[in-house]
Amino acid sequence: MFQIIKKIIKNQIRNPKWLLFLMIFPIFLMILIGSILTSAFSDKSNLTKVDVALLNQSEGMAAEVIDALTTASVSIEKDYGIKMGYTDSEKEGKKEARVNKKVFVHLDKEKILVYGNESEPLNTARVVALFRSVASSIQTVKEAYKIDGEKAIELIGADNATYEVPVELIPSKSAMSSYDYYGVVELTLMVMYMMLIPIGDLFTDKRTKIKERILLTGLSRVKYYFASLAAYSIFALAVFIPAFIFSITYLGVNWGNYSVLMYLYIVLFAIFNVALGMLLAQLLKARGKVDVILSVIILPIFSFLGGSYTPFPYDMGGVFGKILLVSPLRWVNVGIFKSVYAQDSQVIWVSSAIFLLLIFICLFIVVAKEKKEELRA
Repeated sequence: MFQIIKKIIKNQIRNPKWLLFLMIFPIFLMILIGSILTSAFSDKSNLTKVDVALLNQSEGMAAEVIDALTTASVSIEKDYGIKMGYTDSEKEGKKEARVNKKVFVHLDKEKILVYGNESEPLNTARVVALFRSVASSIQTVKEAYKIDGEKAIELIGADNATYEVPVELIPSKSAMSSYDYYGVVELTLMVMYMMLIPIGDLFTDKRTKIKERILLTGLSRVKYYFASLAAYSIFALAVFIPAFIFSITYLGVNWGNYSVLMYLYIVLFAIFNVALGMLLAQLLKARGKVDVILSVIILPIFSFLGGSYTPFPYDMGGVFGKILLVSPLRWVNVGIFKSVYAQDSQVIWVSSAIFLLLIFICLFIVVAKEKKEELRA
């Protein structure tokens, strides 16, 4: 088995076409598309409308404030440019502030807590000013009812309320930039091209009868294909390191707190693509058919649905959100983005288990089909 691993790795080094392509082209795509589409991830503040994610668990003063805002005769959205929406949990609200740059307002019993994205301080200030002014007005009126005469007029005409609205700004480094997005999706896109390497090698081995000569030494087909998979896994582990390091050091791509684990996750995806390439080479005996299916169907469709060219939100719902999941590339990108920006690694763990299962299924089908053909012969 070691000789097969050695042979495959030497072949990739001696024929550096794929080696250079997979090492250099991801860097080119990251820089090109990331710089062109920077405006799609602009950090400029929106002065026309502020989106608010509201978690209402209010009591006392906070309940009176939100009641006053929701029953006001004026339109908060039209007159103040503040659009109120609701969220179900504090975690979801903070994610909205971190990822979608909304202002998260948590009415926690009698407290009004505001969380804003660090890159949008003006939006946060507008929301704080609105809630503080309403709270101050309510307190002033309450004080006025307790007294009478000139003191009441004095209080109503002055800003003597003491209600404060605590503010916390979410660090702007957590907000996704164009390089954060395309630094990930262009690298994972290039990983899909790993399936082309075993296809080329397997068809070459068939044509030159190298595989048959190797099997005549007594090596089983299972060991032959597992050794091949191990060799391509080592190749994948090494070939994408330059682009990955470049994305961190020069583009500042956010891979989260566990960047090494993210890279290993990408390598697992590469191994899945290798196994898929082996399966296609076994099922379709003609190299031309394989090339057409890959270039016309699999690679373009998986790339588009995976978000390699058009940025789709990682939490997109609805029918189209389900259609996107047809692409395994979508699983990988969503898993990385959710782990980095929402601290949710569930997609990574589930997809990793699916990839491992599919790898073994592909190898099982390849070996079983070849054995069946051998018996027929």
